[in-house]
Amino acid sequence: MEAMDIQAVESKLSDVTVTAIPMSGKNVHKELGHGGSSHATISTVPASSPSSVGKDKDNGTSNMNVTWRNICKWNTEYSADSVEWCPVEPHKNVLVCGTYELAESDEDQLAQKQTRLGKIFLFVINQDATEIKPIQTVNTSGILDLKWCNHKLEGHAVLAAVTSIGELRIYRLFNDETLNLKLWSEHVIGQDILALSLDWSTNKTDSDVHNLVVSDSSGCVTILTVNGNGIEKRLSWRAHGFEAWIGAFNYWDTNLLYSGGDDCLLKCFDVRVQDGPVAVNKSHEAGVTSIRSNVDVEHQLLTGSYDEKVRLWDARKMKSCISETCVNGGVWRLKWHPNTPNVVLAACMYGGFRILHIDDGVNVVSEYLEHCSIAYGADWCHGRDLVATCSFYDRSLHLSEIQLNLDSKCRSKLVIK
Repeated sequence: MEAMDIQAVESKLSDVTVTAIPMSGKNVHKELGHGGSSHATISTVPASSPSSVGKDKDNGTSNMNVTWRNICKWNTEYSADSVEWCPVEPHKNVLVCGTYELAESDEDQLAQKQTRLGKIFLFVINQDATEIKPIQTVNTSGILDLKWCNHKLEGHAVLAAVTSIGELRIYRLFNDETLNLKLWSEHVIGQDILALSLDWSTNKTDSDVHNLVVSDSSGCVTILTVNGNGIEKRLSWRAHGFEAWIGAFNYWDTNLLYSGGDDCLLKCFDVRVQDGPVAVNKSHEAGVTSIRSNVDVEHQLLTGSYDEKVRLWDARKMKSCISETCVNGGVWRLKWHPNTPNVVLAACMYGGFRILHIDDGVNVVSEYLEHCSIAYGADWCHGRDLVATCSFYDRSLHLSEIQLNLDSKCRSKLVIK
């Protein structure tokens, strides 16, 4: 495979020429051919948006409303694409943001080298959450994805990162007078590739074995084990004909994992079976970019795609989805609420950010349009009613307060921890 840089991937992620957006208040749709096989309609969001308070969507189907209030914003210096709150006590007020530097021009060789640079910013968010200021900056290659392990390893909170030069890097969080990340181990996934996504197998249940799945730009999926000796590669195979945008475990049975590619395919693999996927679904109309198993509801799975749809699945019946809804933007990340199992935060690229309510279907209940560029990173705080969001070209990280207001009918459908 030819060497790829981050700008090449960014052209795949957006795949649209950014022009002035009409101020008529209507979404502007651009038809595009994607990767020779994917065909999506990308919705750009009107430049004007409803103040810093998230806008409720009255779709007549969900019995909840959401108050989304921005608290503060911070310039990330490099283009921002990933934010993750630490899920481990006593560090649930710790936030990381991953970035990379995007080249301005293909002809600028110096800029091309700069595309390999990235930063991880480490934040401790104070009680009033009125300020975002990093306590540490880690210089890296360009960051494509970040994920905390949901359980401590050898007494430390652990952060995994995948990079623009095909590396998996594992950091441990130390408290040496101040909190700081220290590199623990690293592993090269492949040469001349970008490592695009990662997921931990232990998001639901702690285990003596902590596995990671990494997907990459060559279409491959790799499974690795993290232990006291570092990172050990277990399996790797070609899962997709184009970029494997996403890989994710089934948290109820970690022998099962899912992958989504630019070939528009959603696949399920059983690591005990070595002769290909156990299920393949072809219903996505563009590249599959997000997959998320629900740690609270067995067999429940969400996928997102460049086709601007979020789909709800029963993992036992992958022939067709239970429900789907359009969110008016390619779906880069989906995050289940850590305490309210049927609520989801979605980063919808040119469509901004959405909050979804999942019952018998997928309902959009709120949107946040304050970012001025591609919405890539989003996560719930595990200890407070906060969300962090980040966007690309405007290099922006936002911290917001979220209030979920559920009526009695809605509460009866939700199991709240």
